[in-house]
Amino acid sequence: MADDARNTAQHPADHTPESGGTSPPSADPPRDATTNEHPREPRPSFSRLVGAIAGKALPLYLSMVATVFGTLVTAGVLGHTGTTVLAAYSLTIALYNPASMVVQGALRGSMPFVARNTEDPAALAPVLRDSLWLSLCLGLVGGSVVASVPLVARLIGAPAETVAAFGPFPQLMALALLANAFQSCATVLLIGLGRSKQAMAVGLVGTASSVVLIPTLVLALGLDIAGAGLAMLLTALTTTALAHVLLRRGTALTTRSPGAWRPDWSGVWRIARVGLPMGSTMLIKFGVLGLLAMAVARIGTTEAAAHQVMVTLVTFVFLPATAVGQAAVPFMARAARAAESPGESASGFGEVRRALVAGLTLALPVIALSMLLLWVAAGPTVGVLTPDRAVSALVIGLVPVVFVVVLADGVQAVPGMGLLALRRTAPTLYTFAVCFGLLALAAFPVASAGGLAWLWWTYALANLGLVVGQGGGFLRLTRDRN
Repeated sequence: MADDARNTAQHPADHTPESGGTSPPSADPPRDATTNEHPREPRPSFSRLVGAIAGKALPLYLSMVATVFGTLVTAGVLGHTGTTVLAAYSLTIALYNPASMVVQGALRGSMPFVARNTEDPAALAPVLRDSLWLSLCLGLVGGSVVASVPLVARLIGAPAETVAAFGPFPQLMALALLANAFQSCATVLLIGLGRSKQAMAVGLVGTASSVVLIPTLVLALGLDIAGAGLAMLLTALTTTALAHVLLRRGTALTTRSPGAWRPDWSGVWRIARVGLPMGSTMLIKFGVLGLLAMAVARIGTTEAAAHQVMVTLVTFVFLPATAVGQAAVPFMARAARAAESPGESASGFGEVRRALVAGLTLALPVIALSMLLLWVAAGPTVGVLTPDRAVSALVIGLVPVVFVVVLADGVQAVPGMGLLALRRTAPTLYTFAVCFGLLALAAFPVASAGGLAWLWWTYALANLGLVVGQGGGFLRLTRDRN
C-alpha cells in the first residue's frame, strides 16, 4: 500500500480507484459486502468485442478518408495556379508532414492514461493539462522547423523562382502546425475516451473547411499560395476550437478544470516518454519511404510514377488497420489496467491479447477484401490515378507485392497500438529502427539491381520484420508482466 501511495503521488494521471485515486461516487460500482472489492465487469463475447471495436473504428476511418481527400483537393487547387507554386508547396509539405507526424505520434502517449480513467475527472484533468503543455512544446519546435523551409530551400539549391514563390506560406503553415498540435491533443483524448464519433466530427469539419476555403482564397480571391496557408491556418483554428469544446462536453471533464496552468514537467514527461517513441517511429517510417522514392527516381520516370501510384494505393488500403488499431487502444488499455490491479494474476493479460485478436479479426478481412477488389478492378482503379498505360501496366503487374506490403503493415499496426495501450512503446521504436534502417541501407543497391519490383519485395520483407518485432514484443509483455 505504501508503494501504491508513492506511485499515485508521483503522477496524478495514474490515479485509479484500485491504486488509491479518487473518483466521484457515481463512477464507482457497488462494492461486494464480503470482499470490499468492486465486482468485475462481465466479459463480453468475442463477437460483441469485435462489434464494439468496429463501432469505434468506423468513424475514425471515415475521418481519415476525408482528410486524405482534403489533401488531394489542396494539391489539385495549387497545381492549377502554376508549377512554381506547386513546387513551393511540395517543399513546405516535405517538412510539414514529418513534423506533424512526430507531434501526432507523441501526443498519442496520453491515450492509455485517458483510457484507464474514462470516468474519473480527478485523473483526467491532469492528463489534459500535461497534454496541453506537451502540445505547446512540440508545436513550437515543429513550427520552427516548418518556418525554416526558405532557408532549407536555399541550402539545397532550390531554384530562385521557387524560393521567391514561398511568400508567407511557411510562416502560416508553422502557425497551423502549432494550432493542429492543440487540436491533436483534444482529438487523441477523445479517441482514448472512446468518443470516436466526436473525433470524426472534427475531421469532417476540417475537411469541409479546407475544401471550401482553399479554392475560395486561392482561386476566387487570387491569393495563390498565401491563400492556401491562410485557409489551412483558419481550418486548424476552427477544428482546434471544436475539438476542445467536444472534449469538455459529454465527458468526465465537463465539470472539471484542468487545474493550475503551471506545468507539471514530471507529468508532461510521463506522457512524452510513452508518445515520443511513437512519434520517432513515424519519422523513421516516412523518412525511409522518402528515401525509397529517391531510389526509384534514379531508375526512370515510369518507375517513379508507378511507385507513387502504389504508395497512394497502400495508403488508402492501410487506413482500416490504422483506424482499428486506434479504436482498440481503449479496450486494451482498460484490460491492462484490470490485469495490473491488486489481486489479479498475469493471466489477466489474456483479455488484452483477446482485444488484440478482435482488432486483427476486424482489420485483416477488410484489407484483404480491399486488395481483392483492387486486383479484380486493377485497370480502372489505376486508370483513375494515371492515364499512362506503361505506368498502369507496371502497377498492375506489382499488385501481388502491394498486397503483401499492406497486409503485413496491417498485421504489425494493431500490436503496435497494443504496445501503446500497455504504455511500453520502446519496442516499437527499436523494431522500426532495425527493420527500416536495413531497408534504407538496401534501397539504392536493390533498386539498381532489380528495379521497382525488387525494391517493393524488400519493402515487404521489412514489414514482415515489423510483424515479428511488434507481435513478439506485445506477446512478451502481456505474458511476463506481473
